[in-house]
Amino acid sequence: MTAYRHYWELCVLLALRDGLRSGDVWVPGSRRYADPAAYLLTPARWAGQRAEFCRLAGKPAAADAALAAVAGELHQAMGELEHTLAAGDGLVHLDDAGDLVISPLTAEDIPAEAVALKTELTEMLPFAPIVSLLIELDQRTGFLDCFTHAGGKAARSSELKRNLIAVLLAHATNLGLTRMADACGIPYDVLAWTAEWYVREETLRAANLAIISHHRKLLLAPVFGAGTLSSSDGQRFPTRGKSVTALSRYFAHEGLSTYTHVTDQHATYGTKIIVATRREAHYVLDEILGNAADIPITEHATDTHGVGQLRPVRPAGVAAFPAHPGPGQDHPLPDDTEGGGGLDVPAGRAAVDPARQHRLDRRALG
Repeated sequence: MTAYRHYWELCVLLALRDGLRSGDVWVPGSRRYADPAAYLLTPARWAGQRAEFCRLAGKPAAADAALAAVAGELHQAMGELEHTLAAGDGLVHLDDAGDLVISPLTAEDIPAEAVALKTELTEMLPFAPIVSLLIELDQRTGFLDCFTHAGGKAARSSELKRNLIAVLLAHATNLGLTRMADACGIPYDVLAWTAEWYVREETLRAANLAIISHHRKLLLAPVFGAGTLSSSDGQRFPTRGKSVTALSRYFAHEGLSTYTHVTDQHATYGTKIIVATRREAHYVLDEILGNAADIPITEHATDTHGVGQLRPVRPAGVAAFPAHPGPGQDHPLPDDTEGGGGLDVPAGRAAVDPARQHRLDRRALG
């Protein structure tokens, strides 16, 4: 066994990694790898808040009553389906072979006034090169400073931000470092070295966190929503090489999925690469509970691929509500104290810094 000690150590490390990711192993004091039970209400606290949570969610507290209500909804839906199939002329019908046919929904007609208004507003927007936007974004948020050297090197050259922007654009546009080097004139080895030492998952997450934190303070953000509603969905992307985990519906032989979480303020607060053949429901809570942005999510929406069959006890501080309030309003949450009551989650509104309202910097890579 001594001769193969390093193999055993690697196996232990791999098992520990899988245990941390699955929640079977946790780290005290950690946010990302905390004990999953710490996110749940204790039985004593749940007993005191159960009635209030069920009232806000519009669900019965007794399991028998909930099952009976679901069974009634199922029978009603089946009756409506039977009526639709009997008519034989709806979007859902049976063909001559007796197979169920579900026709796609037709697109809604867009009024000509709406098309004209969209065209007018688009023409009013100034043209801004994407490089100028990234320079402007860094001046406002400092997100490029989040890309630190993997070896702890503190010194940063004057051209590092230029190189980082080129690397980020090469990856974001799927252009690749070789073609980016030809396009911008920066040597390939410089871009490859920058990508190797500065662009990592942890630095990308830190940069995204800086952008989200600034975005929530913008005066325009609450116009789109209170920041407490989010949704998640997967996007499929083809990859090179054979893959046994690709879905034939989306890929011929290969592909992966990115599962993305977005708030109602259009802030992407979580993205994870997942296997395309796994149900998305396994990853819905990952970014809601594990993101470092401290976004007060109280409602979350998914499609049917992200819905789980089992509903665990709702985590502390995460509640579902019958209706979503309008822009600029706050969500009432059950009080986290033993006495009950309610508390408000602020929508995170803040005024824009007037000193930062300046014109776009038209500098380009060079």
